Amino acid sequence: MPKNIISIQSQVATGYVGNNIAGFAIQLHGIDLTLLPTVFLSAHTGHPVIFGEAISPALLSDLVKGIGAINIPADAAYLISGFCNLPENIDIIAHTALQYPHLKFVYDPVFGDFHCGGLYFEEEIATYSVNKLLPHAHILTPNHWELEFILKKQFNTIDELKTAVRNHDLLKDKTLILTSANLADTSPDGIEVILIEGDEVTRFNGPKIPLETTGTGDLFTAIITSQLTLNKSLNDAIRIAMNFINHTLAYVQSVNGKELSAAALMKHLHLLK
Repeated sequence: MPKNIISIQSQVATGYVGNNIAGFAIQLHGIDLTLLPTVFLSAHTGHPVIFGEAISPALLSDLVKGIGAINIPADAAYLISGFCNLPENIDIIAHTALQYPHLKFVYDPVFGDFHCGGLYFEEEIATYSVNKLLPHAHILTPNHWELEFILKKQFNTIDELKTAVRNHDLLKDKTLILTSANLADTSPDGIEVILIEGDEVTRFNGPKIPLETTGTGDLFTAIITSQLTLNKSLNDAIRIAMNFINHTLAYVQSVNGKELSAAALMKHLHLLK
């Protein structure tokens, strides 16, 4: 069994987003992680004041060279990418995917959402990310807003979604996990995840916890990838991730919390088995 997962995404000094939450979730599965940061910030961007900056391409490139020099990628089966707001670093992620073709590339776009009013950064960078990384991806985990951005069209029904994906030159051949579907028939009291593999579409539903917090998408992708590393089926991985996140958010809400926490994740460790 592979010993680690390589994760290239954001890192913060405090909080649970990007590699902070992904790394913790991966380790809770008993899997080691290889953590490469794209940015290093004082806290996540939902806070009114943050400091920090993007990692320099020279440093990120050196980190990739360094893990290669000690043969770390040989013990991995999956590469995750998340938030990245610098074109040069996007290039490095693409090069890493090409350099290690045995790694299955899980592309989590992380460049926008409905609740924040759209893009987290310039449209040109989001477009660059799609153009550079989507061709190499095996699995995508976009939210509803991000998938509409990739498709360059809105969709409100499952048939519209299926048609749009089928007609997209790149997406039609990918495993697509829509992490927060908001279709006309999606229950307002529920959360829906949609898996599309070729012509096969599977819809997963769970209760919605009325808590707006940052990092759940990063957590979802990390759990999915960890479960696949442990040889679970994709359907089972999605169900486990949804159930774990639901219970974790319910706990955060029950203690009047606003953010994900170590206590919330540890309390539900048994649900990852």
